[in-house]
Amino acid sequence: MLQHYGGDPKGLHLLGADAPDLLPYATLMNARRSGSETLDVVGAVYEWQEAPLIFLVDSHLITSEQQLQRLRRLLAMRGDAPYLGVIAPGRLDVYPIALDSKRPRQVQVRDGLIDIADSDLLPQLANIRPMAARAPQTWISDVVLRLLTRAIDELIATSQVDGDDAISLVGRALFTRFLGDRNLLPCDFASVPESNALFDDAKHASETSAWLDATFNGDLLPLSDGILDRLDDRGFKVLGDIMRRAPGGQLPLEWAEQWDNLDFAHIPVGVLSQAYEQHLRNHQSARQRREGGFYTPRPIADLLVRASLRALDRENGSANTRVLDPAAGAGVFLLTAFRELVAAHWRATGKRPDTAKLREILYHQITGFDINEAALRFAALGLYLLSIELDPEPEPVDKLRFDDLRGVVLHRLVADQSAKGGKLGSLGPEVGAEHAGQYDLVVGNPPWASGTKLPDWSLVTGEVERIASVRAGHRVAPPIPNEVLDLPFVWRAMDWVRPGGQIALALHARLLFQQGDGMAEARLAIFRALDVTSVINGSELRQTRVWPEIDAPFCLLLATNRVPGPGAGFRLISPRLEPSLNAAGTMRIDAHAAEIIASEDLARTPELLKILFRGSKADLGLIERIRARSLPTLAKLWSETVGGSPDGYLTGAGNGYQTLKPSSRTRKTGDGLPGAPADYLYGLPDVTAASLDDLLIATDRLLPFQHRRIHDPRDPALFAGPIVLVHQSPPASSNRLRVGIAANAVAYNESFYGYSSGTLGTSQVLVKFVALILGSRFALWFALVTSGKFGFERDVVEKAALNRLPLPDLREFGDEQSAQICALFDKLAAGVISWEVVDHWVAELYGLSESDLQVIADTMQYNAPFSKAKLAAQSPPQDLIAFCAQVERELSPWTKRFCRPITATPISRRTGSPWCGIVLSHEEQSPAADLPHQWEELLRLADTSAATEMIVHASPGRLFVARLAQQRYWTTTQARLLAQHIIWDELEFLAERHSG
Repeated sequence: MLQHYGGDPKGLHLLGADAPDLLPYATLMNARRSGSETLDVVGAVYEWQEAPLIFLVDSHLITSEQQLQRLRRLLAMRGDAPYLGVIAPGRLDVYPIALDSKRPRQVQVRDGLIDIADSDLLPQLANIRPMAARAPQTWISDVVLRLLTRAIDELIATSQVDGDDAISLVGRALFTRFLGDRNLLPCDFASVPESNALFDDAKHASETSAWLDATFNGDLLPLSDGILDRLDDRGFKVLGDIMRRAPGGQLPLEWAEQWDNLDFAHIPVGVLSQAYEQHLRNHQSARQRREGGFYTPRPIADLLVRASLRALDRENGSANTRVLDPAAGAGVFLLTAFRELVAAHWRATGKRPDTAKLREILYHQITGFDINEAALRFAALGLYLLSIELDPEPEPVDKLRFDDLRGVVLHRLVADQSAKGGKLGSLGPEVGAEHAGQYDLVVGNPPWASGTKLPDWSLVTGEVERIASVRAGHRVAPPIPNEVLDLPFVWRAMDWVRPGGQIALALHARLLFQQGDGMAEARLAIFRALDVTSVINGSELRQTRVWPEIDAPFCLLLATNRVPGPGAGFRLISPRLEPSLNAAGTMRIDAHAAEIIASEDLARTPELLKILFRGSKADLGLIERIRARSLPTLAKLWSETVGGSPDGYLTGAGNGYQTLKPSSRTRKTGDGLPGAPADYLYGLPDVTAASLDDLLIATDRLLPFQHRRIHDPRDPALFAGPIVLVHQSPPASSNRLRVGIAANAVAYNESFYGYSSGTLGTSQVLVKFVALILGSRFALWFALVTSGKFGFERDVVEKAALNRLPLPDLREFGDEQSAQICALFDKLAAGVISWEVVDHWVAELYGLSESDLQVIADTMQYNAPFSKAKLAAQSPPQDLIAFCAQVERELSPWTKRFCRPITATPISRRTGSPWCGIVLSHEEQSPAADLPHQWEELLRLADTSAATEMIVHASPGRLFVARLAQQRYWTTTQARLLAQHIIWDELEFLAERHSG
């Protein structure tokens, strides 16, 4: 039946079994075994990309709409699968899983997909995620966060409890609630009328806290002495509300955001850790920014841990893997690793680990470092609770007792901050040589902070130099630009992991793309010292629910701990923005579509990763051809023509002024006032972005500069005319930089870059030439694919990217070419010609063909970091017939060579299908023969692998190509790349002879 709805039988897991693959559903299976009236009807789960997609229920077991409504909400407390499916004869009804009061008939997913074929249902759910967006109002981690924050704030406001005690009190009550909902509280508490009352007064709260301290070895949030005796009735009411459960455990039909509507028997342990870290972000943001720590979503932790353990499985098996997270935080990676190691032991032995084995795995195979005491306490509690959750026989309650995890499993690394290196945490001397080579896997999300100015930083650089020198075989000192924290963790991981072990880290994506400040050299050093196998570039997914609450672009690095051999390379995977999928917290990771990159190519082309992220191999080929001409950069041409200095300063070129700020400093040798005098700018026309709508800036229409002081002094030469002005934020509507020329001196602010040749009396040909080049589409394209910031973490073009732009050498131009520049500029300024004419003139200067211009146009239209381009990229394919025609044209030299004509034909797309396709056939083949059956098999394969493209030999003389139905995969450039792929990898298909 699953195949009828487009599913893959391998993704189906029956919950009645007892198998290691079902450990992620341990709480659900425990509830089924204990006879849960609501959850015992859930019979199976269907996974996509190894993550739960839909829980399945037999319709015969659903007796009422109210039962189905409660089931939706209870499953929502797991925070994983987005859908619930009810199977009836010849029918699959699908409902979004959510914390709400909506009746099931109000939210039936199939009602919105009425026109799609049955075979497209599960692919649609997996690839499009209709009605599955994780709204903060109804997503379990957000709900727990708000309730947690509300309780802490109420304690502070009404009971005059300080922040630390408020966090600890609420945390203790919440963990007790976790245990109570899972029926893990001791019988001694039977003297209390009900477990709900364990924090209702000082006596019961003290007894409960004493039991928690004894059970969990003191690894609980600390309390001030006597705080429970001093807490008033209002404070105990706050704590008591946390403990309140729905009467009889039966959740009401109507949803309300309150404690008694939650059942912590089904809420994963990691949700509490996430809520705690999010609370710290809200209330201790300065500390979190300083330490650079952010909660890692469980799907990302799962991905890194599972991928690494699979690599170890291919070596000698992963059951005995020793795992280190050197920046453990509240333990999300340790929890995932623990669960996966338990599953690995189960697979290796054929026997489910019992209590003793679970303790052995925990004590001997899991290690975490951190500097934050509260986070480590939450990590300890999470590991305790997970041990109980994974235990096949968690009772009697005495099994709750554990050995102390401190100094064995969890290590706090700030024992003596006054000592040398005491504030460096995992990067300091406290992690000594005893940890070298002791781990099979280092995994985690190290802090991303930069410019921290930590004392004794030389100890960090010294360790990096030592490790790098050992790897290189000679002394080498890789740079650590701006004292970023995550890169030293990569180097230290090489020391902590045994040779051949695995390293899997979530890092800031500046490692991949930043070009200045020595980052290109730092990147190359890492890729030369470490055999990186895969890099998942999540830059495009920042500010989505894939990784909520962070704005920084991220990447995931997976590597084998050895020096890469000659010709070593890695896969670069860049998941694309798919709002409906990303809103459900999911990203598509298509390993088959990865770019394979030789590590040494990064030395030849430092911007290689950025080119392939924002462009394609076609863009890379174009960049390489342009650079092969050895043209001077704009910076070099300007420096040698107008002036400059060896340190990179360009005469008359730079950023505009900054207005006076609260942070403006008073200079020791100044006039005793903050900032700097701006007399030389006063009264000059003050340029605005709108004034660049005209190529020749109408300075007489501008308001005069009125500020007496500015933030920092600026060289007056920057403002002299004639001057080219470039606005740093390109408008999405034009796909080109906004430029203009002012004939005379003007003032302009920091949003503009200026190139002034006025004070030196240089010919205006230079500024007109620079303006035409910078205003062309070519310039913005070049910045997009090579910039270390634009299209990566910022939507503005930085000046350094413009300065690196290669320019035809104006000094070699004759009088006729110079006159052409002036004539072209004058016609453009007068509105006689358009910028498109300039684009073609620029193409001639660089020797670009129409195909090259098409590459630039496609990249800018579908890969630029503007909302217009993002929407265009995800729109349905516009013209498959034209795509097929382009493929045929590209293949024609080869088909003529082999005398084997090939036709490319679109395959009719069903309404609602996430796929489009074409079939390439030799002339004697009928494209329609057996097409439906073969096409269905191909799509099923594509869905199983979370692919963006699949190419399959359906039969002799016929090749199927399936791609996601998004325009970014069906452009003219993509047609050319597909043809190249066929020529390189499918040559036998081009030449094969049909035997029938």
